[in-house]
Amino acid sequence: FGSSFRPFVIAPWISFARARGNGGAMECFSTYAEGSSSDEEGLDAESVTGSRVCQGQAETLKQYCPCGKPLRRVAKLPGHHMFLACSASLDCVRCDEEILPGELHFVCKQCENTTVCRSCGPGIYIEHTFDLFDPTSRELEIQEIPSRVLHVRKQVLAKRSKLRSRGLSMSTNEVEDSKAHQLALKVLANCGALVSEVVAEESDELDKDWGMEDTLGRLLGTGNQAEACEVVSILVSAASRIFAGSETLQDVRAPCKVFGDLHGQLRDLLLLFGTFGIPGSLECPCAIFNGDFVDRGRHQVEVLCLLLALKIAHPALVFLNRGNHEDCHMNKKYGFQRACIATLGNERGEELYDLIEKAFALLPLASLVEEKILVVHGGIGDGKWSIDSLRKVKRPLSHADLQEEHNQWLWNLLWSDPIEDDESSASSHVFGVHSSPRGKLAVKFGWNVTQAFCARNGLDLVVRSHQTKQRGLGFDVMHNESLIRVFSARDYEGHRNDCCILSITDDAEDEASSGGVLNVRPQVLSSCSGR
Repeated sequence: FGSSFRPFVIAPWISFARARGNGGAMECFSTYAEGSSSDEEGLDAESVTGSRVCQGQAETLKQYCPCGKPLRRVAKLPGHHMFLACSASLDCVRCDEEILPGELHFVCKQCENTTVCRSCGPGIYIEHTFDLFDPTSRELEIQEIPSRVLHVRKQVLAKRSKLRSRGLSMSTNEVEDSKAHQLALKVLANCGALVSEVVAEESDELDKDWGMEDTLGRLLGTGNQAEACEVVSILVSAASRIFAGSETLQDVRAPCKVFGDLHGQLRDLLLLFGTFGIPGSLECPCAIFNGDFVDRGRHQVEVLCLLLALKIAHPALVFLNRGNHEDCHMNKKYGFQRACIATLGNERGEELYDLIEKAFALLPLASLVEEKILVVHGGIGDGKWSIDSLRKVKRPLSHADLQEEHNQWLWNLLWSDPIEDDESSASSHVFGVHSSPRGKLAVKFGWNVTQAFCARNGLDLVVRSHQTKQRGLGFDVMHNESLIRVFSARDYEGHRNDCCILSITDDAEDEASSGGVLNVRPQVLSSCSGR
């Protein structure tokens, strides 16, 4: 080219091109960051969301094209992030809103001109309001989600239909160990009494400053340490048998609620139950606890026993995911081993700690809500894996097993973090996969990785936990509303943060005409700091 040649670079301040196109505008896109140009893999058009229906019926169903063919997910990017600024956008055929390059949307493989945005498609809808309960004033408010937790590349104003909810047809599984089942029911009855007491307390306080004498004894219904050890042993053994018989990826029905990190903060958990419903109730028929049950908090053994009792009492309605703190190395470093010994005695405490670690190694790694929402503690890592491959993972998985090179993707299910997509729109660091300060095996992943992963696996949302923020609300919405963080321990490590759970409901009274849209709503318990 000669010495005067200069490479062509697009200035980062150029706005997104307004060139519109349908179908053909996306044909020139190639793979980006090994997976940014993706759609649902290994699926023909008949198997994505159902078989073909008649055209008259298709007009009323969100998951179908007017031609009667089912829609399928697509997420595509240009060959290099610098060309994002001049890439053509698309129009949604249902609401005329703009679909930016790389955004997850829906297409019909038969009709070239059918492109449907996420809001109009058969996916999920994240409400832009949340429930906020203040334990001090005892007031429940509905507030708008502030921009500081709603991370977006571009503000999109879309009309949202009014959401409705429907009931759940529940199935129950019998637990073989009748003694453990009876003990679990006893623990839940005692939990109900504790919930009533905490809700009735006149003042709010930190979990580390709260606690009546022998909290564990009151929860378990025991009179001394020896009896408590026996109950803990029975609960852990029975729960381990349930975990061993569970799938690595648990399938969950909506409606359900997702709890984030708890870290041994029993009072916060009791307040969440008292405010938004205890699992197995009408307010909370089904629940997912997304890891990090123990370490650092004052009531670690109590929280774990309560969760195990919930699982034993309601094995088909309560789901426990493994977090990075369900690990022997973390538990020795951050306090759970010491908590077991302090609460249960030197000899028996050490024995029960070892038994619990074996149970942790059997925990499932993730949950899948209505085949649309993946709930996992850390994140998706590099995203180069499939839902089917996760289903095939064998357990138990020790700390050493997870650190094997071929299991690095499993390690990142527990340890990886998303990159906030509004950190710097001009920076390439919001794209792709990058090293993490959490260690040599962990990674951070950009919004394009999440979008591509969801498209390939037929998902609409990833729910993860693992992180809190100074003065945070307990949740963040990011990656074009394809990822939500949820954290359920207030004022964690002095962060003065609120805590949150997520309520997931079905957006239909009539399942035949619903289109399968799931509604996601944050429910927040305010910080004790009064910020």
